[in-house]
Amino acid sequence: MHALNTLHEQVEKFREWAALYPVHQRSTDWECEYGHWEALWDASLAVVDSLAPDAWTVTACADLLYAIARDHALEHISSMLWTQPDALLALARASIDASEPNAKWQLAARLGGQSSHAAEAEALLLRLVNDEDEYVRRRALLALGALKSAYAETLAERAWDTGHEYQRIAALWVLKDVKSGKLAQYVKLAEEDGREYVVRNARDVMMTG
Repeated sequence: MHALNTLHEQVEKFREWAALYPVHQRSTDWECEYGHWEALWDASLAVVDSLAPDAWTVTACADLLYAIARDHALEHISSMLWTQPDALLALARASIDASEPNAKWQLAARLGGQSSHAAEAEALLLRLVNDEDEYVRRRALLALGALKSAYAETLAERAWDTGHEYQRIAALWVLKDVKSGKLAQYVKLAEEDGREYVVRNARDVMMTG
């Protein structure tokens, strides 16, 4: 269990550093200023590489989600999960009820590439696409499109109906990914929407192969 202890020590070091960082001075990527990222990355990946998920403690799972969330700018830890589907699925399951949106959206994005575990990935994404955080919902929707989920078209239409600019942009790309017969209809609606990025993405959707 040495790897679990090392991870917890590294997470606690980050927490101690973060506690001294004034909240009002934090930018979107304030975590990048941490000076010991390599140690935290190494400790996180050592757990993923050396232990099966069923050997993780509750604390270790929470530590991994915390580390992934703080690593949202570079996505180094989550990018290593492409080749660790069991770990990815376990962390995605654990994230559902966690309060770490910056971990959730990264895990959702990685699930979109798990075609060999499509059924479980889809089930998890169908939970994440209803998350309270808009960006988590958006990345989960895009991942469902990448998986060619049978639910993607309906969920894309639901996203469009929110009127949210970036939900509408995601909806367009999902409809394209699943080769929806409704894409042309929504491209027309995007032109009527009129917002610059909605219109631009609608045109890009039609131009790309």
